[in-house]
Amino acid sequence: MAGALDAEAAFQAKNYTEAYKEWMALAQKGDAAAQFNVGFLYSSGLGVPLDYSKAAEWWDKAADQNMAVAELKLGLLYSWGKGVQLDDTKAAELWRRAAMQGLSEAQQYLGYVYSVGKGVPQSGADATLWLTRAAEQGNVDAQINLGAAYLTGEIVDKNPKLAFHWYEKAAQLNNGKAQFNVGLMYLKGVGVEQNADVAVQWLKRSAAQGYRGAEEALDRIQAALKKT
Repeated sequence: MAGALDAEAAFQAKNYTEAYKEWMALAQKGDAAAQFNVGFLYSSGLGVPLDYSKAAEWWDKAADQNMAVAELKLGLLYSWGKGVQLDDTKAAELWRRAAMQGLSEAQQYLGYVYSVGKGVPQSGADATLWLTRAAEQGNVDAQINLGAAYLTGEIVDKNPKLAFHWYEKAAQLNNGKAQFNVGLMYLKGVGVEQNADVAVQWLKRSAAQGYRGAEEALDRIQAALKKT
């Protein structure tokens, strides 16, 4: 326990070499959290040279102990082909393991790969299931993907009200893209009762974050008002 506390204190003080030394000693004894942290240092080049293959090696050890965040990160390496041979099937398998433990980011990735058929058979039902589980935990990416899915009807039956519901959730978490979509839906009355004033409020919030589409939409609204 003392080693873990020492490692954390060194890491917080940005003494990464000392943090590596303390975590490595624990990792070699089979401590899953330390194994994950050693992998993180290698993946970031902190206290050690950047080395994705060593990051993968240590995350694999932690993943073997069912550590969800290690399964998530190792899955990302497999999906990118960094430090390991690119393997979408292996990535999806690791994300499933982490998703089953309730990790929202893994649920979001798993939902995405089901939606496009990457490493798993394409399945709108499975995509919607996992994206919804992630979205219900407040995962903004999942909320946006669900909003798009219900708006387009490509992987699930079209449902503008549910599209609005999930875009609004992400917008309330201050996501500029979601705020833009909520603004447009209010403007056009899609999935929600039309309200130009509320639309402008959401578009302004989106524009304030530098979302270009929102600025363009506000310009169009202003131009239309000048004509009336």
